[in-house]
Amino acid sequence: MNPIAKRVVVGGFLLLVVGAATVRICADGGAMAGLYQTCECRGFEWQLYDQTAADGPRRTLCVGWVASRTCFQFRDGPIVPCQG
Repeated sequence: MNPIAKRVVVGGFLLLVVGAATVRICADGGAMAGLYQTCECRGFEWQLYDQTAADGPRRTLCVGWVASRTCFQFRDGPIVPCQG
């Protein structure tokens, strides 16, 4: 394998590892009056699904860094301390 191809392979592998390490759940919960959390994503926030409160929770992924988290007692309820 020539040196340029080796650098491309190693660089691509490193990008995959770093990319996989920076994927976090951002918005999650809120179904059946459960705890709901959101975040401030520094990167790209990708929506997995968004259903009504009766059908189930909303969930998004943050591809990047999570700057801060906010937790709510209900989906639109009062702010509570985040657990974990």
